[in-house]
Amino acid sequence: MNKKIFIVIFLLTTLATYSQFDFMTGMGISFQSTPSLKDYINTYTQGNDGPGEYSSAVTFFFESDYSINPNFDIGIEYETKIYSFNTSFGGIGKYDVSYLAHSPSLLGYYVIQGEGYKFKLGGGAGYRIISVDEELPTSTAVTNYTANGFGLLLKAQAHTLLSGNFYAYFGADVRYDIIGEATKDGGKLEAPGLKEEVNFNTLSFGVKIGVSYLIR
Repeated sequence: MNKKIFIVIFLLTTLATYSQFDFMTGMGISFQSTPSLKDYINTYTQGNDGPGEYSSAVTFFFESDYSINPNFDIGIEYETKIYSFNTSFGGIGKYDVSYLAHSPSLLGYYVIQGEGYKFKLGGGAGYRIISVDEELPTSTAVTNYTANGFGLLLKAQAHTLLSGNFYAYFGADVRYDIIGEATKDGGKLEAPGLKEEVNFNTLSFGVKIGVSYLIR
């Protein structure tokens, strides 16, 4: 029993000695490939002015990390992504599709740090949910669909001292999100010409800038 108490006290003392919280927020851009969505949009554009193999989206994020020891951090990240595509069809009307993606993740990092800087390299996973709005050329009504799934990511970040506890933040990540078909009231987003349901499985590469606050 005394040995167990000693181990608990030792672990608590170690955590207290090395404890540090990092908070960071900012924005970035994501270059992504979503093949099913690309094929779906091309059924309306007939290959003219449609999206390429890779398209871009704007991202915003907030992250909070806790230092277990000088070389290992754990954290929670919330990222939101905004994607939009639209095109006109002469006098017929316009086609517009956009989505808002919510991506919370649990993270783990290997850390290298020194006076005035901190580098992290790691990865994580989390739940994914997407809200899709679509407006067809023959209608002004906007239809909303939702989809959800699971995502994995690898991430690197650098913090450079600005003043006091404030740091400049630079980050890069690679993500693969496995997201199912978009649905609405039991119906699914489906490409008529392709006769297949649209999923949002996405491979993306992102860069971010922002500010971080490190509490030592």
